[in-house]
Amino acid sequence: MALPAQQTTAAPTARTTNAPGGRRVPRDIPRFILLCVLAVLFLAPIYWMVTTALKAETDVISSPTQWFPAHPTLDNFREVLTSPDGNILRWMWNSLFVATVFTVVHVSLCALTAYPLARMRFPGRDLIFWIILGSMMIPWVVTLIPTYLMMLKFNWINSFHALIWPGIAGAFGVFMLRQFFLGLPKELEEAARLDGANSFQVLWKIILPLSIPALVTLAVFSFMGSWNNFIWPLYVVTDIDKLTLPVGVTTFSQRYVTEYGKLMASTAIASIPVLVAYLFAQRYLIAGLSTTGMKE
Repeated sequence: MALPAQQTTAAPTARTTNAPGGRRVPRDIPRFILLCVLAVLFLAPIYWMVTTALKAETDVISSPTQWFPAHPTLDNFREVLTSPDGNILRWMWNSLFVATVFTVVHVSLCALTAYPLARMRFPGRDLIFWIILGSMMIPWVVTLIPTYLMMLKFNWINSFHALIWPGIAGAFGVFMLRQFFLGLPKELEEAARLDGANSFQVLWKIILPLSIPALVTLAVFSFMGSWNNFIWPLYVVTDIDKLTLPVGVTTFSQRYVTEYGKLMASTAIASIPVLVAYLFAQRYLIAGLSTTGMKE
């Protein structure tokens, strides 16, 4: 009796396409090349910042341009950290405090606003949402002078209050969390209400734990926006001990002389917290951005 032929399975192969000459070219190669080119373009400024920070001032302005430090040195970092003209560690603490408080309050306020707009029904709900969304069309520069006059009236000039509270309500955060909340299953909320949970308990114990990716994504965006804010702190803070880091590093760029090595060293130090925050929250960022706006 003949044995049945053994079934064989073909090994998975990469997606290919026909090329001139009968060759088989993987489809992912052009995409890979494009991503490599984009990576080089995005990493080039970071590379230039780090290499400039590791050069002596004479090497920075030398001709021809040195694409790699001929004599690497940490003197720029040492001088920045010990400079009598400004306390960069103090400025970093100011930025960290302002950005952290702003992020916590901003995300909390956006979540409290987005929840009723997404999960509750009441008269004027959609109108309120569109008004909030429409506020994103107003250029921030239009509100600069009125907000500054308001800070003067509150006597908040030269204080952290002026750096935290004016931008605490953001339409983008409300829109982002509302879209994410709309995609959560309604059955979980209905089951919680059958067990006697009120609206705040549903938000705290059901909605927010399921929305961690979106909350972390918004938190990273809020932290980066506050940390990198330059124009507004430049107007409302003049005391050197209360400067934020982006404003403080400009002290290394004077009217007639710019110390590029120190400027790049201070910029590299200023970028460390943002890079650390992004690396730790990367997986939440991808999940939050990929699922926002999806409905069940």
